[in-house]
Amino acid sequence: MTPLFRRHAAARLRELLAVFPVVVLTGARQVGKTTLAQMLVEESGGTYHSLDAVLPRTRAQDDPEGFVATDDLLVLDEVQLVPDLMRAVKLAVDRDRRPGRYLLTGSANLLRLRTVAETLAGRSAWVELGPLTWAEIAGAPAPTAIDDAFAAARADDFVGRLRPPVAAHADTARRLAVSGSMPPTLDLSAPRRRDWYDGYRQTFIERDLRQISEIANLPEFVRLMSLALLRTGGVLNKHELAADASLATPTARRYLNILEVGYQIWELPPFLPNIGKRLTKSPKLFAGDTGLAAHVANIRTWDDAVSMGREGALLETWAINEFAAADRLSSARSTLMYMRRSHGPEVDLVFERGESVVAVEIKSSATIASVDLKGLRALRDDLGDRFRLGIVAHLGNTLETIDRSLCVAPLASLLGVVEEKPLV
Repeated sequence: MTPLFRRHAAARLRELLAVFPVVVLTGARQVGKTTLAQMLVEESGGTYHSLDAVLPRTRAQDDPEGFVATDDLLVLDEVQLVPDLMRAVKLAVDRDRRPGRYLLTGSANLLRLRTVAETLAGRSAWVELGPLTWAEIAGAPAPTAIDDAFAAARADDFVGRLRPPVAAHADTARRLAVSGSMPPTLDLSAPRRRDWYDGYRQTFIERDLRQISEIANLPEFVRLMSLALLRTGGVLNKHELAADASLATPTARRYLNILEVGYQIWELPPFLPNIGKRLTKSPKLFAGDTGLAAHVANIRTWDDAVSMGREGALLETWAINEFAAADRLSSARSTLMYMRRSHGPEVDLVFERGESVVAVEIKSSATIASVDLKGLRALRDDLGDRFRLGIVAHLGNTLETIDRSLCVAPLASLLGVVEEKPLV
């Protein structure tokens, strides 16, 4: 039985339901949307319908307006299966704009589905749920390191807010970077986890894919999907990817879009502080779950990843997904980017809030050298006073200030895992 975890997004959902008539919870299948939605119904009352079930789906298709008529909270799970329900919800909200009327969930990005014509603009708030975060697995509060970094006057002020990590933090981070953190997989052995991911990928291809788009040639889509996941953490060259997959570039672009809509991959855009600088202008590609990326690469352990030279890409993907999940919970959301000069320094993750920037460089090593700060220093030189703080996140125990606006910190401290307890 899959263990239950306290999801940090629950608090944000409660806050939004107190203000908005409709809250939409989206994310990949199996990340825990249904469990979270059912928990909120148990807490607050209301009615829950899964549109995966034939009877509720048939009723919703036959009479969408009657189906959504209610005075209490109504949860509609997998709403993308009956697109007309979005229009029915809009009409109901236009008649009665009380907050907390509807919680909708979807295993696809509803804003990018062509079958969903109604976006509920001005009537809804949206929350994206990813796989479990490290802090959720550890039972720790939601991390606030990025908020603290923007608030800190100096690097030593920020470092003073962090706590040393748990003793085995590096081993756990390496394990999670390979195994991923989809809720049903956490208590599985490596062979059973491989079986689970085989089934998960097949389900996405044979079931979820039909909800997103019609694909005439499934083998070529599967080939593109595998090649995309193998490129996690790398700069995306769509022409090169298309050539490797023996596809026309427009077809490859379409398939990548489908994978994004289904939350299997996502793109991190480049940061361009000065359009006159020679910077990489292509996005970086990331898997939504490192477990699936490792599975496609036939990686079962961290040693496998090291032997294949993929440990840096997997750790970077996992850590950036963790930081992105934490930022989605913040009331001061960031624009996330990366910085890389052509044949020069790079920074893995750039957070921009207004005119202020915080940057994070992620290292899979336990020791930090001067060269690891090169990208952060270059970005600071470019930005001047806009640069608030640069952080080298690593798998060692060093937690120290380099200078006024640069510091070094363990990943566990940044991601809020500071208690000595079993994590997985």
